[in-house]
Amino acid sequence: MTSQAAFTTMTGATYSAETSIGENGEVTYTVKRIVQQDVIAVGSFVVHPDFHPEPTIPGLVNVQFGAGSAEDRHKRTDVPALGSASAPFVVGHKKVNPLDITGAVPVIWIGDLAGAQYATGVSAVDVSSRTAVRTSDLVTALVIEWMKRDDLAELTAKYAEFIQSKTTWVEQHAKAKSDRIDRLKLDILSIGERIADLTKERDELPESGMTSPDVTPDMNPAAQLTGAISTLNLKRADLSAELVTLTKM
Repeated sequence: MTSQAAFTTMTGATYSAETSIGENGEVTYTVKRIVQQDVIAVGSFVVHPDFHPEPTIPGLVNVQFGAGSAEDRHKRTDVPALGSASAPFVVGHKKVNPLDITGAVPVIWIGDLAGAQYATGVSAVDVSSRTAVRTSDLVTALVIEWMKRDDLAELTAKYAEFIQSKTTWVEQHAKAKSDRIDRLKLDILSIGERIADLTKERDELPESGMTSPDVTPDMNPAAQLTGAISTLNLKRADLSAELVTLTKM
């Protein structure tokens, strides 16, 4: 069974994808880039949960570059072409964590990507930073599309049965999300308490301060405490934004 999907990435790139479901619940996205009046074939991506039955980090999603063999990249077809002239193909696979998508960081950065001059039959090389940006942008959008599927629980349960996992991906993801939310709340509370302590310490400093001509303003205790408070406030704001994003997902 196949279906069509269209989506726009966080950088504004527009793609269409034909999706098909494999026998083990994996989803293959055959992607094309839409540029004005042109449609440019990109390649296929196979998306499914982490292939480890009991993963070290719960809730990861595996994205395979190219259709076909999960074990041997040289036996794959329709390998994505997102790279440079010298290494146009992105090869291999990458595991990503959907919880890394936040309001502050809406695109999952995928480091250590491998590229190749030809889709198969040649050694892999490092990709350029521009290739990494394009690939990270598209993979993030594909993972979001995959997570929005109405049949996600059914597909991931089927994949869990295939790899004989005791816990389905949906359950892993929910637990990982809950744990991160709890951690964020604790961190925000801890930072708030630290800000209160530093503010009290600053407000109780002697009014005379340090008057030596050898002491510059940035060495003044009150200025140092104010700087530390500002840094903590920024950190708390970032964590609060991530918490809001997670609770909305």
